Amino acid sequence: MTNRVRVAIVGSGPAGLSAACRAAALGLSHVLIERTDHLCDTIFKYQKGKHVMASPGALVLRSDIAFDAGKREAILGTWDEQVAAAQVTVRYKAEVVAITGEAGDFTIALKGGDSLFAEAVILAIGTQGNPNLLRCAGADRPHVQYQLDDPGEYIDEHITVIGSGDAGIENALGLAADAAQRNVVTILNRGADFARAKPANVDLLNEAAAAGRITIRTETSPAEVRAGELLLDTRDGQEAIPCDRIIARMGSNPPRAFIESCGITFSSADREAFPVLSPQYETTKPGIYVVGALAGYPLIKHCMNQGYDVIEFLNGNTALKPADAPTT
Repeated sequence: MTNRVRVAIVGSGPAGLSAACRAAALGLSHVLIERTDHLCDTIFKYQKGKHVMASPGALVLRSDIAFDAGKREAILGTWDEQVAAAQVTVRYKAEVVAITGEAGDFTIALKGGDSLFAEAVILAIGTQGNPNLLRCAGADRPHVQYQLDDPGEYIDEHITVIGSGDAGIENALGLAADAAQRNVVTILNRGADFARAKPANVDLLNEAAAAGRITIRTETSPAEVRAGELLLDTRDGQEAIPCDRIIARMGSNPPRAFIESCGITFSSADREAFPVLSPQYETTKPGIYVVGALAGYPLIKHCMNQGYDVIEFLNGNTALKPADAPTT
């Protein structure tokens, strides 16, 4: 693999994979840089057996790799096969620590001392590596975690899931799915409802609560993590519940310090703000592009379309209209 390419793509999630496969199809010299030893770490870390949705239905997929709704394992298997068949150049176990230079001549420094060189850079790193952390006394205790890979690993535990989105609900449902595991599962929501989650997931959660498999605590937040218990702040004062494990799924934010170090400007000082982008996904640093969740588009089809589109733009296809919005 040459160290100098037309385009370097950082991150092998759906956006990065789609961009890399389009570059390979067009014959553009490229490298897909992935910090782990496998593709698409975000979906790889989805809980075992998770059903991945292909929404929005009105959005036409524009990519050289396939994507349909299905189990996490099947989607990852398909992508592994298609990336290999496309002869995508992948650099695994490569963590980018700095990007310097100008359009046409960027230097991408890797942890360990190696460097790669590219005319253009696409950042498709998402936000999952930068989760929102639990902020209360005892939050650094070892039984606090921010990821759930396989719900079946946990047996006979009091487990508290913190989060009002789909990830938290799906984790709670997975942990309570098998009565033989004997887990006592509680989900905390500091709000009064689960407005951020898909209605179908909320329905499943309410069904599980009605069946006695999950306890839902709304308008409740953690006050202190202790050994074997969790102190809660509730509407009626503080209350302690048994707790062997906490799974905090409270969303994530862009790794702002790294992105700003590349010369990229954000839309505001808000910690949840996204980089300023042109209609072609170019940042305020000419030659560096951002696609996918890092651009504020968390849905897989959006990500894949953006990855495809930005390679087309780089290849001179100025007539292409971005496909990140549903057709009407």
